[in-house]
Amino acid sequence: GRYLLIATGTGVTPYRSMLPLLRRAIAERGVEVVLLQGARTPQDLLYSEDFRAFAEATPGFRYMPCLSRELPADPHPDVRKGYVQQQLAEIGPDPTRDITYLCGNPDMVDACAELLKAAGLPPPQIRREKYVSSK
Repeated sequence: GRYLLIATGTGVTPYRSMLPLLRRAIAERGVEVVLLQGARTPQDLLYSEDFRAFAEATPGFRYMPCLSRELPADPHPDVRKGYVQQQLAEIGPDPTRDITYLCGNPDMVDACAELLKAAGLPPPQIRREKYVSSK
């Protein structure tokens, strides 16, 4: 199976706390994990150093920051320009193996949920947590 973890803003916080569990699932069950983290600029990416280090140490975990306003000077090959929902086609959501988690901006959560449904994912495989940040 594969987990697609999709977040904007502080919505990425629960995924950081999942890293030890994900490491075990990847090692013991061979799951794949893709984390799509959306932000305006590189400075807005919460915990990006932690996720990048985890990706480098953990085959089976891919970290894809999606930046809508500006890219870093020397972007990693997995950095994408645009919004998280624009990167879903590249990942190719697969109803036979994917479970997705959506957390963060309600507009992003809704947009991604619609795209995932259109890709054939049934509602139980689309787990949402909407919340509006205090900013």
